[in-house]
Amino acid sequence: MAVSSILTEINTLLDAKGSKSWELTFALLEIDTYHNGKFLKRVQHAYPKIVIYKPEHNTSAQMEVLDNLVFSFSFWFEKSIAHLDYKSKMLRLPRPLTQGTLQLDAKKLVLQFTIDVPDKALEVKVQHIYTQLLYLAKK
Repeated sequence: MAVSSILTEINTLLDAKGSKSWELTFALLEIDTYHNGKFLKRVQHAYPKIVIYKPEHNTSAQMEVLDNLVFSFSFWFEKSIAHLDYKSKMLRLPRPLTQGTLQLDAKKLVLQFTIDVPDKALEVKVQHIYTQLLYLAKK
């Protein structure tokens, strides 16, 4: 059964005492790629997972992306105090990923980032859209 609000659920996990990490399973992940602003391709994954780690005494949390086109990666983000919409920069994003943002609202979790390459003409932008949070499990 889907959770009513993805943002509210993630805020609740990050504010709660107890478990330091949670695995979130969604119904669908759509990964869109763009080159020079033009749409290239959409790939869909059923039941994608991400893991959220919440360190003690920190205003940031870490998110691990397990279903990516090439490799899994993680990044840090500031904990949200918003209740409807939240947007933040991705912090400590691993190379070659740059210019990352995280957006959360009731219905979706959106990651956007650029794959940085020496030749800017080859640069690719990637967008992950996770919808319908189905399961939460302590890790």
